[in-house]
Amino acid sequence: MRAKALVRSLIAAGCVASFIHAAHAGLFDDEEARKQIVQLRNQVAEQQRVIDQRLGELEAQARNRSIIDLFNQVETLRSEFARLRGQLELLQNELENAQKRQRDLYVDLDGRLRKIEQQQEAARAALASQTPPGSGGPLPQPPLSGDPLRSAPPAVAGQAAAPLQPIASAVSPATSAPVADPAQEQRSYDQGLEHFRAARYSESVTAFQIFIRNYPRSPLASSAQYWIGNSLYAARDFRGAIAAQRQLLAQYPDSNKASDALLNIATSQAELGEIQAARGTLQEVATKYPNTEAGVKARQRLGIR
Repeated sequence: MRAKALVRSLIAAGCVASFIHAAHAGLFDDEEARKQIVQLRNQVAEQQRVIDQRLGELEAQARNRSIIDLFNQVETLRSEFARLRGQLELLQNELENAQKRQRDLYVDLDGRLRKIEQQQEAARAALASQTPPGSGGPLPQPPLSGDPLRSAPPAVAGQAAAPLQPIASAVSPATSAPVADPAQEQRSYDQGLEHFRAARYSESVTAFQIFIRNYPRSPLASSAQYWIGNSLYAARDFRGAIAAQRQLLAQYPDSNKASDALLNIATSQAELGEIQAARGTLQEVATKYPNTEAGVKARQRLGIR
């Protein structure tokens, strides 16, 4: 009985030892697994950190590339803007030169017309001063192609040809009006033209207004009124230009500037956006003055051949 109990005790002790060993082995395996899990987590975290760092670098590079591209675009736009600004300055310079040439052409043309008018006035004055008493009218006018002051009228039968005399000699002192100084009159007119040529339009208007006030009966008065309107147009006072040119048409309907004044009215109306009124005025120019330069321009603008 004691032997059996001893065997049973040994077996029980062996089982306990086996159980303790197995338990110890299980605990050892769990510890290794935990260490591996911790190590794996650390590796994953490190990989995550590396990936995040790489992504950050890529994003930074992308932002830098976008900034560089944007900077390049800005530089391109700046270069294009500088090129366009240069072209604009060139066009403005060409426009100013064209306007100056146009003003010089106007002044030159006006000077030539003024000389022709003066020759005609001088020829008529010379003929009026040589009209014999009781002849019933003036002698025939000399041709305008030559020098009217040197073209003496033919002698009347029974009388010797009298020398040319100034206009004042043909008027009695009792009825003669004060005669303006022709040189001063011309200087006053030219002063207005000089202001216009220099683009001093306000001074040009004032100078021509003074000229008309001082020399209301001058053959240049209608031209002075035209240049008032033209100066106002150049200063972009279109309504003032229209009013000035209409004043010319009312006071000097037979002026050789009438067609140009009417054309200037049409241009001013177009600048104001009054298209129908401008077309009507152009039609009036083309109808009233078909053989003038203004009439030709009016037909061109209307599309009429």
